[in-house]
Amino acid sequence: MFKAGCRWCGPKPQGLIKRNYIRPPTYFNKPGLAGQPAQNVTTLPLYAPPVKPSKEVRKPFLEIATGIAVLVLSFFALDNYRIRLGLESKLEDQLLKIKSAQELYNKQINAQRKKRELQILNERKQMQMRQMKISLHVALLRKQLLDHDIQPVSIEDALQEYEKSVRMENSISNVSGTSLWVIDDSPTKAFVPNAREYDSKKENS
Repeated sequence: MFKAGCRWCGPKPQGLIKRNYIRPPTYFNKPGLAGQPAQNVTTLPLYAPPVKPSKEVRKPFLEIATGIAVLVLSFFALDNYRIRLGLESKLEDQLLKIKSAQELYNKQINAQRKKRELQILNERKQMQMRQMKISLHVALLRKQLLDHDIQPVSIEDALQEYEKSVRMENSISNVSGTSLWVIDDSPTKAFVPNAREYDSKKENS
């Protein structure tokens, strides 16, 4: 029979309760076996290390890749060198053409300048010769008048007639850049000689 115990622990047994124990293995009873580790047990690694390719396998591929890279670089270098030579040749040709054109242009400019200078010298020479011939002609006419007891026109009258009857304009065909002529209403127009009439036939030929 059980007596009532405390309310928390429940009823207490009056006698001892028989417990069953499990007998340990027999090898614990043999001296020398306890505490010995198990033998002939192989432990496997947690992961297998990666297999590295051998140098003999990688060496041919490395040599081939290096050779291809060298060939590609050599090709680009030769191509760039060829292009550079072509551009330099074209540049030299263009410079020679420009130099030749510049020399030809300078020769033409010099020839035109010399031609213009020679033309100016010739026109000045002709003008001076014509002026002298006209002056000599006027002198002969005045002498002729005086020989016939006729008083020639004075210089003052000639200047007044010049201011009244002569006109002037610019002209590129003349070395002086101006052109003079007598108006049609002047009574002296019919008697004004042509300056070119004083050029000798030898000069015109």
